[in-house]
Amino acid sequence: MLACSGCHTEIDQQKVAGLLDVDFLRQRKREHEADIRTQTDLLKDKRTAIVRMAGDIRGDVMQLPRAAAAEAVIRNAQRFPNFLESYDRQGVEIDLQRLPGEHPLAPGYYDQAVAVIDSAVDGRIRPGIVNGDISHLSVFAIARLPLLIYLGFKLDDGVPLDIYQRHRSTDSWMWPQIDDPGTDFSVSFIGGETSATAGVLVTNLSGTTPPSDLPDNLRDLPMWTLQPTSQPAEDIFSHPAVLARYTAAVRTYFTNLEATHKQLRSLHVFGALPLAGALAFGSILKSANLRPTIITYDRTGEGYRRALEV
Repeated sequence: MLACSGCHTEIDQQKVAGLLDVDFLRQRKREHEADIRTQTDLLKDKRTAIVRMAGDIRGDVMQLPRAAAAEAVIRNAQRFPNFLESYDRQGVEIDLQRLPGEHPLAPGYYDQAVAVIDSAVDGRIRPGIVNGDISHLSVFAIARLPLLIYLGFKLDDGVPLDIYQRHRSTDSWMWPQIDDPGTDFSVSFIGGETSATAGVLVTNLSGTTPPSDLPDNLRDLPMWTLQPTSQPAEDIFSHPAVLARYTAAVRTYFTNLEATHKQLRSLHVFGALPLAGALAFGSILKSANLRPTIITYDRTGEGYRRALEV
């Protein structure tokens, strides 16, 4: 048994003779080991693997520093970044900024980006989950919206994950220190051909997309709008509880879709979504044979351009 200088002196000088006997010391040793085991287990339960994905947006370089992600995780969630040797002590970084063809958008850009995401998730994250090295994920991502949805889908919600939002008001990834504003979300059915095998979902969260802006060939399809109870805003996700209610609303929408429009084979998604909203949207998508194929779009000067199917 190791002893500090003060205790060691008392033991050597037999000042505690008859008190610190073998049974007493062994009991103290067992209690100390139990305390250490409890504390290290708590630390293990609070570990998180940070996933960062950064891609350019219409030619603008988007920064997502490792230090900013680590600070947000520690301060907001009281979790400890798990920088394992096998993950380069930097979490998992998905770098899309090296890919050519983001702006102007080239035909093969999305295929390249999907391959990079697949490689990171299938080659690094999933093995970490299977091996028990990863029990929780903290996700930070900034890229074109279709890729955010795809990353969310690849990660799914099979392992606990926290999704972080970059806040324009503070230029930070940390959640603002404010009370929950209580913002909720609802889905409204606008109308359309009830027997159609394709539908349209317009997300009006950080902006508003009028149906007249949609491609002509989609306007007669069954259409839904997803909107907040407050006005759309860029920083609509000002509190994690707001993001949780949004996620619940989207999950309920897809559950109801199975009952009311089970024949749908594809769902065209338009509108304005914050980063965290796109990630959360993708994370609740079930396997492809249990829900419609999600068809995403890019907004251009001429209208909408089909982007990525999920």
